[in-house]
Amino acid sequence: MTRLTPDMIEGVPDDAISLDSRLMKMCGKTVKQMSLEGAGVDHDVDFSKVKVAVIPITSGMGVIGGFSKSVDAIIKRLGMDSYVTKDADVLGFSEAIDDGADIIMMSDDPLFMAYNTHTRQYTNNSWGTAMGYSVALKNAADGVDGKDVLVIGAGRVGTEAVQILKGWGANVAVTDIRFERALELEKRFGVKALQNVEEALSVHKYVLNAAPAIFPGRLIMQDAVISTPGVPHYFDEEARRKAKAIIHDPLEIGTAMMAVNSALFSMH
Repeated sequence: MTRLTPDMIEGVPDDAISLDSRLMKMCGKTVKQMSLEGAGVDHDVDFSKVKVAVIPITSGMGVIGGFSKSVDAIIKRLGMDSYVTKDADVLGFSEAIDDGADIIMMSDDPLFMAYNTHTRQYTNNSWGTAMGYSVALKNAADGVDGKDVLVIGAGRVGTEAVQILKGWGANVAVTDIRFERALELEKRFGVKALQNVEEALSVHKYVLNAAPAIFPGRLIMQDAVISTPGVPHYFDEEARRKAKAIIHDPLEIGTAMMAVNSALFSMH
């Protein structure tokens, strides 16, 4: 996954209503409602009895400043009983087990997961991010069935998004600066691989961006809907003026999707 930096998530712990307000305007749903939809649930769920331990992990490049605090705040906003363990790594894991945590959230450089201690299943960040942003795109676009949707980036998140969107009936095209990766997804899933990224962007109204990208306004279609977990990215004033919706946050949508999906493993 793309490694976040402290400045990217600086405001997340205090963002109690801003993201939900923006998502309600663009998608008609809150983070929790979209996470439930992504997990296949069409009604509200009381998560107040779900205990979540967030474990700081120091392996690889080490703890990202503010990450555990931000994840904890996001989980609390879903109504779950969340806390950050006092210790990191294996000691933190043992602390979570001893405390009777239902869900354990932890992340190193390549993987961020939400682990259900009852079912021994986990949800990873690639699927959680892809599903969260696909649900956001679907809602902002009033459905994707039969519509042309472009996925930018054929990495882990892009691969998951291609499968999700195709499963919902979208006509999916995929592009990547390493064209062989897009071709591989074309062969695997029967989607269309497009080699010219700028040309692909210029003819697609509905876009899920799963790669670091610059979006020149001249290439953005009028009333485009862009769901963009990819970081870093950049939209100029023309792009923001032309787009109907640009859906992005540094952490919350994917994290909430992971936590909700993992909690539901043992609540059905």
